Amino acid sequence: MMPPPEVPGDDRDWTFVIDQGCTECGFQPFAPNLMGDRLRSAAARWRPVLQRVDATQRPSEPVWSPVEYACHVRDMITVLQQRVETMLHQHNPDLADFDGDAEAVRREYWKADSQTVLGELMLKAQSTADLVDTVEREQWELPGRRSDGFEFTIATLCLYIGHEMEHHLHDVKG
Repeated sequence: MMPPPEVPGDDRDWTFVIDQGCTECGFQPFAPNLMGDRLRSAAARWRPVLQRVDATQRPSEPVWSPVEYACHVRDMITVLQQRVETMLHQHNPDLADFDGDAEAVRREYWKADSQTVLGELMLKAQSTADLVDTVEREQWELPGRRSDGFEFTIATLCLYIGHEMEHHLHDVKG
C-alpha cells in the first residue's frame, strides 16, 4: 500500500485552549480532577466512529481518516501518561518532544485497523485515567517544561490533551 499524501502540519500553538477554550470544537476548560472521567468518556465516543464503514477513508486527500485521527489521539494519551508519570517523579522535568505528524508517518497510521486502534485507545485511555485519578490536590501544580520553554503543570497538561481528544472527535463528527 502506497502512503497517501501527507496531511499538512498544523503549526498553531494550541496552548491558548488551556485558559480560553476552543471556539472551533466547543471545548471549555474543566477542573483537572475530572480528567479521568473525561478520558473515559471521550474514549467511549470513539467506538461508533471507528465502527463506521468509512472509518479508514480520508474525506479528502489532505485530511486524516477517522482511524488516523484515532491513532493520533491514542498516541497523545500515551504522551499524557508518560509526561504525568515523569512530572510526578522528577522535579520540573524537561518534557520530551512529540511530533504528531512525524509519528503518523513513522507508524503508518493510514494502514491501521480500526478495531485494533479502538482497543488500543480504550486500554490507553483507561490506564491513563487511572493514573490521573491518583493525582493528589497539591500535585496538580507540579511543573514540566516543553522544549520551546512552555511550562505545563499536570493540571494544564490535562487540559491541553483533553482538548486534543475532544477536538479530534469534533473533526470526525464523533
